[in-house]
Amino acid sequence: MSSFVDLLNKISEEINLIVGITFFFLGLIGNLLNIFIFSPILKTELFPPNPSRLYILTGSIANTIFIIYLLLTRILISGFSMPLTNTITFICKTRFYIGQVCMYTSLYTTCLATIDQYFLTNRSVGIRRLSRLSFAKILLFSLLSLWILMNVPILFIYNLYPKNNGISTVCTVYSPIWTFYYTYIQSLMFLCIIPLVILIVFGFLIKFNLESVRQLHPSIIRQMTRMILFQSIVMSISLLIATTQIIYQEITKNISKDLLRSSQENLFNTIANLLTYVNYIGSFYIYFYSSKSIRRNIRNLLFNRTMDSSTHTTRDQTTLHELRNQIQPTLGNIREEK
Repeated sequence: MSSFVDLLNKISEEINLIVGITFFFLGLIGNLLNIFIFSPILKTELFPPNPSRLYILTGSIANTIFIIYLLLTRILISGFSMPLTNTITFICKTRFYIGQVCMYTSLYTTCLATIDQYFLTNRSVGIRRLSRLSFAKILLFSLLSLWILMNVPILFIYNLYPKNNGISTVCTVYSPIWTFYYTYIQSLMFLCIIPLVILIVFGFLIKFNLESVRQLHPSIIRQMTRMILFQSIVMSISLLIATTQIIYQEITKNISKDLLRSSQENLFNTIANLLTYVNYIGSFYIYFYSSKSIRRNIRNLLFNRTMDSSTHTTRDQTTLHELRNQIQPTLGNIREEK
């Protein structure tokens, strides 16, 4: 029995080390490429300034911070047995705080980008007018301030407490109120159900909008729908796993567990925790897989070729030019997603 327990623990350590390091480099490269593509650094017409570009850029910055701090410390803690959170008060407090702020930023900037695409693809001039960069900046600043402030209690209630052995310490919180709030309000509602509903509802609305605009090239409909559905599926699976894990831990925290069950749960938690990181490493690869124009222009960047911003037929360009003349917020994202 003890050898099997040791095997499970060894597997958990290896998974943390190998998968964690792989995720770290994939996520860091992917998000840095997102920042490069969606920021003003890239002086091309591939992604003109608009709210969706701002949301994706902000989300990519949050993902980068999440990966550098959260994932890297996890690799050190689980893969190299360095008890950083259980021995250093600063990491104990800030790791969870920064993680929460980055999670809210990443998830809800994706939701905001999806809603903005609904505005941009709508036939109604009045609804398209809602896609304004000035409004997006104010909204994003307000939400970032909210997410930063609403998680401030973490910095006070999380601390190092002595274990039963009286020698080592553990980073935790002893507050039933916070535990209930975090498990059922933050994790279940704000970080799972609400983002999922937004992504699914507005994903179908975008599909309906694009199908109703017959002048647009059919490939735009296919690629936009694929991007929304793929991102929704990946995010749904990741969020459901994370929420299930948190609720299970809360339900079973007072149950006496033997070494075998503890090692089995440790393996499950290791896999579940790493799968939740897919949200923060996968956006670039979803965009790359779903969009021919992104793939083409990434190849152009890698081989130092001229960026190709002409992604439509003459008929498509004329249609989009007429729509752009009706209202200032452009259909830039649609134009480029062919």
